Amino acid sequence: MNTVSRKNFLFGGAFVWLACAVIGCSESDRPTLGMVVGTVTLDGQPLPQACVLFTPAGPGRTSQGTTDTAGRYALLYLRDIAGANLGEHAVRITTASEDNGGKESLPTCYHQDSELIATVNSGSNTLDFILESQ
Repeated sequence: MNTVSRKNFLFGGAFVWLACAVIGCSESDRPTLGMVVGTVTLDGQPLPQACVLFTPAGPGRTSQGTTDTAGRYALLYLRDIAGANLGEHAVRITTASEDNGGKESLPTCYHQDSELIATVNSGSNTLDFILESQ
């Protein structure tokens, strides 16, 4: 192996190692996840374009989803990995986004001062949220 090839090999190996250390190499690095879907309504109507955030009570990352025009959401643990950590979660639902200039249409009791709690179990979970504007 010549010097240039050896340097490329060592650099490539170091890059792969660093990438694995930063993002993880296998599914075994991830916790067990429960799949979470549901519907969010506001005053009996589907709430579109709301961000639904599940933050675990214990260690772990927040999972999130965005409601569609029918108010349906599905949580993602990572961009391409569906689900949420098992156990109890604080839930926040917000309509503020860059797309609407940060305008929030929900009362603070659903996001900033939320007391919404949900439990994610192993397997599939359907968790609906019925919100009221008043």
